[in-house]
Amino acid sequence: MVAYKSNDVPRFLKQPDSACRAVLVYGPDTGLVSERAGAMQRYFLKGAPDGETVRLDERDFAENSGVLEIELRTKSMFASANVVRVTANPRLDAVALKTTLAEPPENPLIVEAGNLKPDSALRKLFEKLPFAAALPCYADERNLASLIDEELSAAGLGIDRETRDYLTARLGADQALSRAELSKLTLYAAGKETVTVEDVDAVVGDSAEVAVENFVFLVSGGQTQEAIRQLGRLDAAGISAQAVLSSLTRHFMRMHMIASAAAKNDSAETALRRLRPPLHFKRRGPFLKDCQRWGAGRLLAALPRIQEATLRARLAPDLAQAHAERLVLALRSRA
Repeated sequence: MVAYKSNDVPRFLKQPDSACRAVLVYGPDTGLVSERAGAMQRYFLKGAPDGETVRLDERDFAENSGVLEIELRTKSMFASANVVRVTANPRLDAVALKTTLAEPPENPLIVEAGNLKPDSALRKLFEKLPFAAALPCYADERNLASLIDEELSAAGLGIDRETRDYLTARLGADQALSRAELSKLTLYAAGKETVTVEDVDAVVGDSAEVAVENFVFLVSGGQTQEAIRQLGRLDAAGISAQAVLSSLTRHFMRMHMIASAAAKNDSAETALRRLRPPLHFKRRGPFLKDCQRWGAGRLLAALPRIQEATLRARLAPDLAQAHAERLVLALRSRA
């Protein structure tokens, strides 16, 4: 069959090729790999309510090197259909598999694998076999946007573009985990018409992430006393000063990028839209104001001081909180 591209896979899953009897599902997003392998499993068992799935892993191959061929060629005595689902492992030899798949198997095969290079023998095999398909799984913002729309629509909930962008930034790269987070969100917002930013903050991801973001904005905004109080609350919540200082470094680097664009007469708004992950619209005004107040020169001068404090905190964890507080006070004088 053809070598599918990542953005072609959703279309294939909606209507798989009727000749397909073997599928390789691969990619760095393990949740998405598992989810799409499950979709193909349901397709192969369609019309067979008593169908069974035989799962094989490295232990099965170690005990019996011929187990895969046996399972692919043996017709079930108790079920109307069987599907063989395999986790790729060092014992799954592409050369031997090529021999096993010299003709379409009696029972459909699904192989789940991690990220495979274009020259992978396993990937090449499934791309060339006329009755097989290789399905790459790479999560991107388009996939997440579709997932968000799908889950919220099913729950009868709407969402505006700005809140969707914010939600996308809060979700992780793993499709299965993202779906679980969206499930929590739909339950939390049940009975409402539209999901809000406050709903997202309440249940999606780690609330510690929001608390750290509040801290870095307090620092860049010159609210020193409140920033130190927030730093104490983060410490009490078990969030290390090292992690907080790393976030502060990223925040100031992003500010420097925007301030530098403005200094070169480029549009700060355009540069802001290129930030990944994007800022929520409620953060954009304060962020641009801080960039303008600091300026590219002072931001550039502040970065080594922040990086030095981050290094000191990493080398002396017991003094990390003190280094962080001293840094906040030092940045007040530089702002």
